[in-house]
Amino acid sequence: MKVGIIGCGGIARGRHIPAYLANPHTQLAALYDPVPGRAAELAADCHAAPYEDLDQMLRHPGLDAVSVCTPEQYHHDIVIAALRSGKHVLCEKPMAMNGAQAKEMEEEAERSGKLLMISHNQRIYEPHWKARELLKEGAIGKPLSFRTFLSHSGPEQGCSEEERRAFFDRFEGNGGVMLSVGCHRIDLIDWLFDERITSVMAYLPTLDKRKSNGTLIRDEDTAMVLLRCESGLSGMLYTGWCTYGCPDRETHIFGTEGVMKLFEDPWSVSVYKKNQEKIYYDLSPWAKKGSEGATEIIDRFVECITEGKEAFVTAQEGVRCMRVLDAIAKSGRTGSWVEVSS
Repeated sequence: MKVGIIGCGGIARGRHIPAYLANPHTQLAALYDPVPGRAAELAADCHAAPYEDLDQMLRHPGLDAVSVCTPEQYHHDIVIAALRSGKHVLCEKPMAMNGAQAKEMEEEAERSGKLLMISHNQRIYEPHWKARELLKEGAIGKPLSFRTFLSHSGPEQGCSEEERRAFFDRFEGNGGVMLSVGCHRIDLIDWLFDERITSVMAYLPTLDKRKSNGTLIRDEDTAMVLLRCESGLSGMLYTGWCTYGCPDRETHIFGTEGVMKLFEDPWSVSVYKKNQEKIYYDLSPWAKKGSEGATEIIDRFVECITEGKEAFVTAQEGVRCMRVLDAIAKSGRTGSWVEVSS
């Protein structure tokens, strides 16, 4: 299967390119980036054709599928163009800038008959799928509430010192940390509990991230959100770009028969029963390199195409996530509870 990558930044270099090169079912055939020379720099090592014109890249002979790895503000237009050109599409998270854009992308996928999958890779991590399995088995009884964290020191940390100073000048139009990072946890909660989030209350401050002139960035760098689900399950989400020193990705789930802790230790799930019994699942021996590097999501995309399966993360699920994000943004502006549109 011939595949192409649209956008040759860090996500493409660190995840998509290595995953496609390692997959026995794919040939990385084409790379596109609008920055002069960027695609060409990578193409020689990949034996792929470089492009600086998207339409030309989408007409590459025999191209079957593409990964969209551009900044999020470009996802909508590029995904629709790729679907209309007859390509299967793996779109990096977040699916779009808002729910309306995401719905248009879903509808275009339905019209085209092509697969549109969203790269919410938290589902492939061993502690998450193990927790989902244990919840279905009733390991902690009925889930009552949760708290979940996903935060790090910011997207600019992988850049050079010069790039770091100007990072938020260039990417201010992409939205804040909730759209960029928090979207992972919105999808995870839906999938983990098989529960739809129905209403939210959000506080979205900008605490520390600044543009090169010293002023705070326009969008939030920290998000604190209360979530209510359709069954009455409720919880809190913290996500941020200001967690300096170490990342934080723990999730705690509180049930009628105990507590479950995910990532309390690296690649683990711990179950604390109310009778004081503790059950510890060390998942590190099973943690594949693909899940540690979040590249397994690309293998799932390829598998769904080659075996004719439904997308591992469907466009419909992507739309649902975006509608929760829309509600969170509105709550951040109004300071009130907001219902998630259906």
